Amino acid sequence: MYRRADFQGAWDFALRVKMPPNSSMGLHEHGEDEEMYIILNGEGLMTIGGENKRVRKGDMILNKPHGTHGLLNDSDQELELLIIQASLK
Repeated sequence: MYRRADFQGAWDFALRVKMPPNSSMGLHEHGEDEEMYIILNGEGLMTIGGENKRVRKGDMILNKPHGTHGLLNDSDQELELLIIQASLK
């Protein structure tokens, strides 16, 4: 698990997201913030730092500042996740 000390900045928001099958959070980069993706249900393909990896229920992925990441629900089931963002400024 991650603790407050694992984040460099203050928390900005927490969002619960439901992604239908064959939908995507396109590849994108953040600036002075970092995000935690917590997979609540389902599975998908996460691209982080140029590498693809399968993610599924229970996985927690930390997207570092200035990193590139994206998420594709390539399954036939809904993908549900919690996104927590912290700002470095």
